[in-house]
Amino acid sequence: MNKKAICIDYGLKRIGVALSDDRGAVAFPRKFIINENLEKSAAELKDIIVAENVSAVVVGMPVGLSGQQSSLSIETEKFISEFKKTIENLPIKDIPIITYDERFSTAQARRSLIDKDVNRKKRKQAIDSIAASFVLQAYLDGINNGINNIDI
Repeated sequence: MNKKAICIDYGLKRIGVALSDDRGAVAFPRKFIINENLEKSAAELKDIIVAENVSAVVVGMPVGLSGQQSSLSIETEKFISEFKKTIENLPIKDIPIITYDERFSTAQARRSLIDKDVNRKKRKQAIDSIAASFVLQAYLDGINNGINNIDI
């Protein structure tokens, strides 16, 4: 059974994207999507889901340090609503959309890129998808260790 998942790190300018392997064990960053508008971005992600035969969608949810909603978490929820409309007629039925705490994922991605001596321009291009891969890997690890209760 395919357990491939996609992770979306929603941002107002760029959307980071990561995919797992078919077993749902390892996350890999993918090229980011420029977020021109909700409908176009949702359609691009739908195309990836169909092409990659994805069975679950994980969306990084930006929350404050104390767990409260942020302005970006409200925008992320708007995006999720639009995204659900976009994928409702897919041939792949009942794809779960799971929100997952993304606190510190961008800082972790930035630190990883700096440690690898990636220059500022390349960091800007890679950081969103690398952050998405960190969120997805944390989610997959939780499933594989029996911590997360929504399996893919």
